[in-house]
Amino acid sequence: MAVAQWVFLARQAIGRVEQMQQSAKTASGDTASYDTATVIVEVAPAKVFDTVKNLLGKNTEVKVTRTDDARRSVEFTDGKQIGGIQVNVMGDSLAQLMVSTAHPGVSGSATSTIVERILAVCKDLGVSCQRSAQ
Repeated sequence: MAVAQWVFLARQAIGRVEQMQQSAKTASGDTASYDTATVIVEVAPAKVFDTVKNLLGKNTEVKVTRTDDARRSVEFTDGKQIGGIQVNVMGDSLAQLMVSTAHPGVSGSATSTIVERILAVCKDLGVSCQRSAQ
């Protein structure tokens, strides 16, 4: 019964991109920031992960630094910040795409860029995703 409730709740969130960000001064006076966004899509996790890898491979602005096929995760950098994408299995045809970046010493937020990338993945998968109305 608990699994059915979890799947019901997840289905209510399908296609809704949720995001959060935080910045803080470090002890040395620098600024450290992170941005995270996530979306649940009704697509097989393996297909989502293949799409992520394909899109990152085409992106000349970032360099993939590590891929872990077993965990369905990819780490990347643009030279100023680091990031990671993980595809979590929620069912045979249900996946959570989670993207996070960290950018020490770089002011500003990367959240809008992350959300745009997630929306691009959704478009490539042929599913409808939208920003959350926060």
